[in-house]
Amino acid sequence: MGDSNAAGSGVECVAMNAEGVAIGRAKTTLPGVADYLRQVGELGRRTLRPALPALAFLYFYRVGVGAYMALSDYRYPLGKDAMTDIVPQMAVIATFVPLLLLVYTPFLPLQDSLLQRRPTTFLAAMRRVLEAAWNFTLSGIAQAIVLLVPFLIVCVIAGLALPESAVNAPPWNMLVFSFALLVGIGWVLIAGVLMMFAAPALVLDDEGPIQSLKTSYRLVIANLGGIVGRLSAFAFLGVVFYVVATLPSGILAAAERASGVASAPLKIAGVIWASLADTIIFPFSVAALMVLYRSLVPRAAEARGGAPVAHEDDFQPATAANAPFE
Repeated sequence: MGDSNAAGSGVECVAMNAEGVAIGRAKTTLPGVADYLRQVGELGRRTLRPALPALAFLYFYRVGVGAYMALSDYRYPLGKDAMTDIVPQMAVIATFVPLLLLVYTPFLPLQDSLLQRRPTTFLAAMRRVLEAAWNFTLSGIAQAIVLLVPFLIVCVIAGLALPESAVNAPPWNMLVFSFALLVGIGWVLIAGVLMMFAAPALVLDDEGPIQSLKTSYRLVIANLGGIVGRLSAFAFLGVVFYVVATLPSGILAAAERASGVASAPLKIAGVIWASLADTIIFPFSVAALMVLYRSLVPRAAEARGGAPVAHEDDFQPATAANAPFE
């Protein structure tokens, strides 16, 4: 992925032949920050057209959920009230699983195909994810355990430390609550970064559920500074774009608050606009992950120094049978 001028941390990858014998060793490097952002923008832009049906579905899904949340005036419970609301929240998470398998995750094989200059369809990308659905589910369970169990423990501690009335709460109670909350958020961020490459390794390179977690940990630890720096640069630009793009939505919300009267049309209009910004930025968010992963884990042909496109028929739309997902 990185050109000859790419700067950043590197990792050695061993190319394997069909018999599993090492045939070469390549030093892979992360692209420079400017080149990384350029590649992310290009890959995200190229994703929009083949993923248009999925993006349209995702947009209307976000609009529907956002409109329900806005009109029902739902508030996420805090403290001890959050424990009594855990069952409805788990039900909402369960309904998200099919969306994860059929809409979100297929962007990985879709963009991997685009990086190879082998145009494919979103349906072919969905089939690739469904082929790995069982391992993907097991990996998701393992990630949820690693991510949520420590977080839930500190949330319980924080909830017990928080009294019924925060106005007259002793200072040490609020200190324990704040510290536990910071520890929980910090763990979520750290664990999320360490497991960020697990899904690409599993779906794209056919690694097992546990092996993919080990691969992700190894890649992140070996290239922590380079990965965090590039993701920080992308996050900064993403936040700037999102703030500018959702400015009309903020104006509508401010107008509603200034009127002092709840206005359903203004709420719906704000949700429609914010959902559009969320949907547009999503392919670029996946591209930010994919460019890093394929920079650190090139395909076998690229690790040997071969070009990613070798035959004329590589430009034909890929199918589940001929798509090159090693």
